[in-house]
Amino acid sequence: MLRPSTSRLEKSLPGYDYIGVGRDDGKQKGEHAAIFYRTDKFDIIEKGDFWLSETPDKPSKGWDAVLPRICSWGHFKCKDTGFEFLFFNLHMDHIGTKARVESAFLVQQKMKEFGTKLPAILTGDFNVDQTHSSYEALVAQGVLCDSYVTSDFRFALNGTFNGFDPNSFTDSRIDHIFVSPSFHVKKYGVLTDSYRSIKGTGEKANVKDFPKEIDIQAYQARVPSDHFPVKVELEFDKRRQK
Repeated sequence: MLRPSTSRLEKSLPGYDYIGVGRDDGKQKGEHAAIFYRTDKFDIIEKGDFWLSETPDKPSKGWDAVLPRICSWGHFKCKDTGFEFLFFNLHMDHIGTKARVESAFLVQQKMKEFGTKLPAILTGDFNVDQTHSSYEALVAQGVLCDSYVTSDFRFALNGTFNGFDPNSFTDSRIDHIFVSPSFHVKKYGVLTDSYRSIKGTGEKANVKDFPKEIDIQAYQARVPSDHFPVKVELEFDKRRQK
């Protein structure tokens, strides 16, 4: 999920382009659910955006949502192998319970409309964890699998929300990567790495019982977002394709 700072991200990611529009006007205004991709690896065959609402073709709020919510998608083709797939990215409402459930059904409906036989990947901030009804709406129909559940190797010492506090802990995963059953999930990880910056004016750290030869400054651990990023390694398995 990305805000209007997509242009700054694009400058920081040479070799990448992105698809997606602002949720407020379908152009640049408002939050984006942009999808960045490597231009040397992928071609875009088709792309689009729809709103998570009863009127998905125009900027709108749906059901009991308090904000307009958007999903961006692309039909990608690998340049080296010719493999084609759909990729969806969204941000579900943080208040609307009905909106999240209905959005889950809407996305799966759109997947069928855009490419019935194409495998799909769905990512985003779903604002709901693995114990709630909108999560169940995403996996119950067999269209999608939770990559956390099906991965061969899992590294997830924390959930995905941190509230900008690197010392927080939760079991809740509200950021998900769902995939078609034809994908083999080799690895799954919630990346909890932090970065450190000088605290205050660079005073000494208040540490006891350490050698005098060591110089220790006061630093503060920080995270780049209030969500931890999620990463998966996928492999398409044609034998699993329905």
